[in-house]
Amino acid sequence: MWRVEGWRINRTLVVGLDGLDWNLVFDWSSKWSLSNFKRLTEEGAGGVLESTLPSTTPPGWTSITTGVNPGKHGLFDFFRVIRREGSWTFELVNSTHKRAPELWDYVEGSFVINLPVSYPPRPIRGVMITGMLTPSRGANFAFPPELRDWLLARFPDYRFELQWSEYGNRREEFMRDLTRMTQQRIQLFWELFERDWRLMFFVIAGTDRIQHLMWGTPEMREYFRMVDDFLGEVMDRVRRAGVNLFVVSDHGFGPIHKLLYVNSFLHREGYLRLREGRAAGAMRAVGLDRERLRGLLYRTGLIRLYRRLSPGVAEALKAAIPGESNPAVDFDLDRTRAFMYGMGGVYLSAEGEERRRLVEELREGLLTLRDPDTGGRVVEAVYERGEIYSGPFVGAAPDLILVPAEGYSVERHVRPRLVEVSRVKRADHRRTGVILAYGPDVEPGARVDASVYDVAPTVLHMLGLPVPTNVDGRVLLELFSPSSEPRRREVSFRDPLRTPTPRGEVSLAVRRALAKRGTRTPDP
Repeated sequence: MWRVEGWRINRTLVVGLDGLDWNLVFDWSSKWSLSNFKRLTEEGAGGVLESTLPSTTPPGWTSITTGVNPGKHGLFDFFRVIRREGSWTFELVNSTHKRAPELWDYVEGSFVINLPVSYPPRPIRGVMITGMLTPSRGANFAFPPELRDWLLARFPDYRFELQWSEYGNRREEFMRDLTRMTQQRIQLFWELFERDWRLMFFVIAGTDRIQHLMWGTPEMREYFRMVDDFLGEVMDRVRRAGVNLFVVSDHGFGPIHKLLYVNSFLHREGYLRLREGRAAGAMRAVGLDRERLRGLLYRTGLIRLYRRLSPGVAEALKAAIPGESNPAVDFDLDRTRAFMYGMGGVYLSAEGEERRRLVEELREGLLTLRDPDTGGRVVEAVYERGEIYSGPFVGAAPDLILVPAEGYSVERHVRPRLVEVSRVKRADHRRTGVILAYGPDVEPGARVDASVYDVAPTVLHMLGLPVPTNVDGRVLLELFSPSSEPRRREVSFRDPLRTPTPRGEVSLAVRRALAKRGTRTPDP
């Protein structure tokens, strides 16, 4: 039977609440009577946890667990976009693409539960149940492998993810499925909490999903009350056990009202070319394209039947019906100089002096874009990758990373209009994530300004372990009470471990499981 024994002292629990925003914690705790969130802010310590750029799931959580920026760990968005010998490839990220060690490579006795981009699982000195981007219950999603059978016997309908955009206006069905998924996750947490561990890292993804679709609704309030009840019990149990608790989020959230189609601008200005042909032109002429068909599938619920098609049939349909969002199928990349993909990354085909000129040309053009309805700016900032990333993998990053203005969310489709009213998505990511700490070593009321890179070194120091010299964050000593052992102890350092998974080390079975997901970007 899987077990990790001997860790009953000096333990740390990290609860991840995907998408929790610092600016709203206090507002919600008072307005929605979230007594345990309020208690956590008053009896604990914390502050803003600044996210990555772009502020999205894979780089956010991976920066939290490694302590290094995407230029060192290699994950910039949901997809790896690779230009090699004049051609482009697009690959959904997975755990084998991480190029930096994570907390559990340094901490013996780690339990890692539902962490996004942890599939496929790898051997660690503990246990792992993978999270977002796990293909299905049929995959080998656990380490040790026998943990998978135990989990499915306990939860036969266990689900790893919920694609909020598939529900459209079917709000009751969405809330039923989301609540069920979260309740199962909480049940799993308590069963594992009673076992022996030194570090437990547990993520609830539903706090992100509900904000995208149900921002500001009574249903969202009730969902967060369920999470608040969970946090209250966690605080009671860790206090009795003498465990230090961190609550962290990979990014924040805020309301949006409009969608910004960056590729519409790039197409209009001649930087981006769409594939053309007689069939594609005729279909577009009568208003038939893949995006409209996909919207119909979502609204009617038929998307679930489409998901059951074999990968070959699904890809054939994608190729046959014209679209305006998938670069691998819809964009004429041989004639394209720039396109946007993911959560705001712009990729360029130019190099050298031509690339430098194009960077400045596009930066100026994007920053001058205006909403035709209001006249206001739609892009807050545009960064060249070298301005925000450092490390050996900066060359794999988008050439430009844009930040939309408040109230706007970027989309990769090519539309007739630059900006449209958002009819389904009600909120989207912001950089203002959360870090809250509570426990015997924490100074109540202490406030910090932190980044996602600070979590790993702080957890390692709290556990009495040295910090790798390559981290981009710092130990948040101000979180600890002056009399606590972590505050009095000097921070020690060590050489970082080698990358845990060599490039390409993934079995044929895993590759097949990943391939079944196709090339659709998951709901961020």
